[in-house]
Formats: sequence, structure tokens, C-alpha cells
Amino acid sequence: MPEDGLPEPPFYYVALALLAGGLTICFISTLGIWATYMPGYILLTIYFLVVLSLLLCECAGGVLAAIWPRCVGLQSARGGAVGALQAYYAVPDYEEFTAAVDLAQTYLQCCGMSDARNYDMSVWQLRRLGPRGLSVPLSCCVQITEDVSYLNPMPVNQSRCQDIQPNPPYRHAPGCLGKLEDWYQEQYIIFMLALFVMAIFKLGILLSTVFSCIRLRKHRQYIRSYIMKNTDNKTNQNIYNRKITAAHDSPITSKYIQPNNYYSPRVRNPKIFQGKSNEIV
Repeated sequence: MPEDGLPEPPFYYVALALLAGGLTICFISTLGIWATYMPGYILLTIYFLVVLSLLLCECAGGVLAAIWPRCVGLQSARGGAVGALQAYYAVPDYEEFTAAVDLAQTYLQCCGMSDARNYDMSVWQLRRLGPRGLSVPLSCCVQITEDVSYLNPMPVNQSRCQDIQPNPPYRHAPGCLGKLEDWYQEQYIIFMLALFVMAIFKLGILLSTVFSCIRLRKHRQYIRSYIMKNTDNKTNQNIYNRKITAAHDSPITSKYIQPNNYYSPRVRNPKIFQGKSNEIV
């Protein structure tokens, strides 16, 4: 099998790849937020280059998947499917393969790779690894309900399912290879659409980075021009005119108001009117 040389199941490495991708996205997002608030362009440039490299890698992955689907597991091996089924189904140490076949036969409603006769020359049948009296696995039988688990199949009629001649009401007649290829094509389209969406998303991030740099530069130019304008106004202003303008900002009456009796003769010449009453004055 293709995964015989791997120390762990393939999905283990898929999980590690997804974990690494998530951590990379979190790190890049943090770098982008930090670079936006920093005054310089160094972090923004690094952020731009990192996102650009990720975009190019994803585009390269999409091109490889389109040219060579087998490299990402999006193409079935038609030639070795029947041989793998006959050699590894229900064999000890290949429980993952057995569970995968049962899953496909249960949910795709099929039996064998090309048909049910693939099990006649299988190790499972020749060594009697299954229960006695079974010509096909129970996952090939029509189940009572569609939501029955593939690990615990419940056929509608087990005895009729195990007839030598195919019995469509009780056993799935078509093979799984064609349905698996259709499933692979659906997953391939989903994979390509996901790559396209991610590429568009990262392209939007790149454009936002460029716009942030332009906006930051314009903001700095505006601040610099505002400071220079205020400096020039203060330098060209006459200091004497500024003092005179400040002195005449308000009328003199607001600074000092004469009292009501300021022009009274008694108040201005008290000696002349000494001893005289106010009525005479």
C-alpha cells in the first residue's frame, strides 16, 4: 500500500499540516496588525513579502494539483484497487484499510471495487477471516436505515444478502471504483475552489498592505506640511505688530470704568466746598 513506508497513518500528517498552517496564519495576522501601527515601513515590507510568498506557494500547489492530481491523493489507482482489496481486506494490521472499505461500501452503497466477485479470490474469503457463511462483507448489504454505522452494519436480510447471485433489494450491485472516482472529483473541485478563495483573500491582504503604506505616507506628509506651515507663520510674524494687536484686542472701557461722581466739583475740589452742604453745590 502507498502508506506502508509511513510510521504514522496519513491523516496524522494531514493534521500536522493543518496545525502548522493555522499557526502560520495566526503569526502572519499578528505581524500584520503590529506592522500597521509601527511608524516605519520595515515590518510592512516583511509582512508584504511573507504574504506574497504564501500566495505564490498556494498558486504553485494549485498548479501541481491540476497537472498531477496523484501527488495530493486526488486520483484513484484503478489498476491496483482490486489487488489491494483482495490482499488487505480484513487482514490483521490493516484495520484502517478494512474500515475505509466498509465506510465506502456503506455510504456509497456499493460492493467490491468492480463488483462483489472481487471477494471470491480475496484473502478474507480464502482464509475464512470473517464469519462462516459470508460471501460478501455485511457492509455490502442494504442496511435497515441510512444512518447505520459502517462499524456495526445491520442488513435488511442477511441471508438474502449472502446469496450467490446478486440480489439488488438486499445487496448493493455496483462496484465502488466508479463512485470513488466521482467522490475524488468532487473533493478535487472543492480543493481547487478552496485554493482559489485563499488566493483571492491573500491578494486582498496584499492590496490592503499597499494601501496602508500609501495612507501612512500621505498622513506623514500632511503632518510635516502642517508643522512647517505653522513654523513659517510664527517666523514671519512681526513681534511688534503682535504686541500692538494684543494690546488693542479689547476697548479701553473694559479695562477701566470711571466712577459716577468722578466729574463732581465737590470731589475734584474738596477745599473750596468745605463746610457747604450738598444742596448748595
